[in-house]
Amino acid sequence: MKRLLILSILAASLGTLDGMCETDGGLYRETKATVTQWAETENLISKESNDWKRDKAVLEDLAQMLETEKASLTEKIDASKESATEADKRREEIVGRKESLEEASSVIRENLETLEEEIRQLLPYLPETYVDSIKPLVRQLPKKGEPTQLSLSIRLRNVVGILSQANKFDNVISLETETRDFQGGQSKQVNTLYYGFAIAYYTDSTGERAGYGYPTESGWKWVEAPEYGEAILGMVSMYQKGKQAEFVKLPVVIK
Repeated sequence: MKRLLILSILAASLGTLDGMCETDGGLYRETKATVTQWAETENLISKESNDWKRDKAVLEDLAQMLETEKASLTEKIDASKESATEADKRREEIVGRKESLEEASSVIRENLETLEEEIRQLLPYLPETYVDSIKPLVRQLPKKGEPTQLSLSIRLRNVVGILSQANKFDNVISLETETRDFQGGQSKQVNTLYYGFAIAYYTDSTGERAGYGYPTESGWKWVEAPEYGEAILGMVSMYQKGKQAEFVKLPVVIK
């Protein structure tokens, strides 16, 4: 408003100067040019001032937006640092677990090789009937001194399976129906009572073909003993709950 008032006064002055033009034309023209130039300068200053106010508002809004963005980025960076720290901790835990598992795997591998060798040495002492029942596990035992493609978990499962079944068989009396070859090329079906892996007694349905067996390094050795046929028949009957329990005299082999 102040500039507009000044410009109005200047315009009035110019009108007055127009009346003086007849007295001194040179002074009039010089003064008029100066006043016109000054008025244009004031207009330019006013325009620049208005433009600056507008640009200032835009810059202030931009600065506020940048501050907000800066705060958001700072928050994200702090969160990323925390995440990175947690990730590093997690990575250290995983590396530690991996090292522990590798150490455990090494120990298991060494013990597995020992257990597998002991099972190979144990197989001849197991009855054929029992070995037949665990053949799928026995077939997967690695051969001594030869590499194997089986994983540690499968090898361990096989060893545990064989030993658990062996332990179960060794702690019970079991009755098996088998076909046994006798002298003269005869084969007969017999009932065999296994007392774990210690000793076994067999007999046919009549007691005429009877005997006992015990484990050796080359497999089970079977001895014909028909004189014990009746006693073994009675023992089979007692196992099947068909006869009252009583003492029975039978041979025992201690090795």
